[in-house]
Amino acid sequence: MKTEYIQQLQGHLQGPISGKVPGFGGWLNAKIAEIDATGTLELDFTVREEMLNPMGVLHGGAMAAFIDEVLGFQLFLKTPDDASYVSMTMNIDFLRTARVGEVLRAIPEVIRIGKRTANVRCVLLNQAGEQVAQGVSNFMRVV
Repeated sequence: MKTEYIQQLQGHLQGPISGKVPGFGGWLNAKIAEIDATGTLELDFTVREEMLNPMGVLHGGAMAAFIDEVLGFQLFLKTPDDASYVSMTMNIDFLRTARVGEVLRAIPEVIRIGKRTANVRCVLLNQAGEQVAQGVSNFMRVV
């Protein structure tokens, strides 16, 4: 568990993670909605114009990216400092859509962390508390 990093994140509740996460994860620009001392977290993602599909609603790939980001981040926080994981599989159920300006809450749950693999799931909720998507991913430990 990344105790020192978790404590830093707790000081940035409702703040963007863009300065703390590199690359694509930073571009997604999630905000830390909740994080406890054990690293259990929830992230908020705001739907932006550049995330839309041709029909003017949130692209499924962007929705999958939200889920993948929170799953990987949750696993990172819950594992030892010397552990690194990569996604092996991911399954997403798309249940509702979202429009520009909507905030979606990603709530991950670690199911199992084994010696070589980990399994994490997530629900993605809109501001009305309706489930927009759900996903599950298997990760492989590479270090």
